[in-house]
Amino acid sequence: MQMQEYVQLDALGLAALIRSGQVAPQEVLETAIRRIESLNPAYNAVVEQCFDRAREDILQLDRDAVFAGVPYLIKDLHTPVAGTHLTHGCRFFKDNLSTRDSDLVQRLRRAGFIIVGRTNSPEFGLNTTTEPALFGPTLNPWHKALSAGGSSGGSAAAVASGMVPAAHGTDSGGSIRIPASCCGLVGLKPSRGRILAGLEAGEGWHDLLSAHALTRSVRDSAAILLATCNTRDPAPYRCAVDLPGDLEKILDPPAALTIGVLAVPPSRVAVDGACLQALSEAEKRCADMGHSPVPVQIDFDLNAYARAFTLIVCAKVAAAVNAHEMQTGRKAAAGDFENAIWRCVEIGRRSSAADLSRATAQLHILAQDIVRQLSHVDVLMSPTLAQAPIPLGRLATDGDDISAFMAAVFGFAPFTSIFNATGQPAISLPLHWTSQGLPIGIQFAAACGREDLLLGLAAALERDVRWDKSYQTLWKKLPDAAD
Repeated sequence: MQMQEYVQLDALGLAALIRSGQVAPQEVLETAIRRIESLNPAYNAVVEQCFDRAREDILQLDRDAVFAGVPYLIKDLHTPVAGTHLTHGCRFFKDNLSTRDSDLVQRLRRAGFIIVGRTNSPEFGLNTTTEPALFGPTLNPWHKALSAGGSSGGSAAAVASGMVPAAHGTDSGGSIRIPASCCGLVGLKPSRGRILAGLEAGEGWHDLLSAHALTRSVRDSAAILLATCNTRDPAPYRCAVDLPGDLEKILDPPAALTIGVLAVPPSRVAVDGACLQALSEAEKRCADMGHSPVPVQIDFDLNAYARAFTLIVCAKVAAAVNAHEMQTGRKAAAGDFENAIWRCVEIGRRSSAADLSRATAQLHILAQDIVRQLSHVDVLMSPTLAQAPIPLGRLATDGDDISAFMAAVFGFAPFTSIFNATGQPAISLPLHWTSQGLPIGIQFAAACGREDLLLGLAAALERDVRWDKSYQTLWKKLPDAAD
């Protein structure tokens, strides 16, 4: 298989070639391996390879699976993959070898994906840039001095650079949508309960956690969602609203929508002019499609929100560390962690079960207020981020003040965590590029269970914007990745 053909096809396109017999799945796999080996030294997106296991898996391929033979990468956070290390980007977990696949990984394998490795993540996913001390920074393919975003930055860089057509991500405060914006990709955070994210000791960030994928096409995002959502197998929780079962139906453009336009984040942090320009252009596109944009604001007790959110995060990080101590018999120490993350562990250990219960209840009460404020619109639109991709090193984890660190993290991404609290689906779309050629994402959110509204609108915007052409320009500038 020629490299040019490989990178230009999305996941469904590659699967169709394999299914029709036009290309052997082994050829696709070996092309992906060549691409990863060629580009990863420059971008540090993939932190563990499992090529030998992938070559074994391809021999057992179900050719009828929707993504039969498509190479895929799993993020190194929250998600066990048998035979690989689950480090959470943390030195304390560097020898943590998984013996089983998570539920989501099993579903991905049944859908036909061939897992070829694991992608870089900031330590415990706490940063909005991917620069863990354990593995070093992931570089943005659009500009190597800039962040790929976080916490699914490794997956985003891998997909944007054409290593794989799609890759796994998790999202507890924007961690799929933030790197999607930084790397010019489609990044959907599903509704709470739509996908069983992983289920391991610590279980991510409580009910803030979602899991899905970073893709270059909307149809890939929709098809992966249909293949992995909690509708077929028993699950301890699931979204109350089922999705349309047909891919074409879920991608149908929606009828005229009332779209709320949120230009000022609840934190009132300044939003860069380029992001506001992107929002204005997206608003005009939506109006031209027959939708009705209306300005909106969201107001709530931000200090109470930040306290509750931070305590939940700290408690869940501490729970994962405590579980690993019990499993290994090894005591965690400050030197095993980046400073800000160790402060999270300390806060989580000092907090009581009653503290966590109060924080969870407080966040749910605030989320209910947010949902009420948005009940008059069908979809909410905002910039995904307050800035274009930022330079590497700007969001350091070496400070002692966890509140200041979290404020800096969400100063970059002030629009995203709201929908982890409410459980609503939200998607970042690559609708704008700056004059310097950097991507800027626009976020759309809908009511719980209404991913179909987001994906239908996204498909219409994709046809209008044709962001796939931007990838062709990018790939011509990358280091040599030819056959």
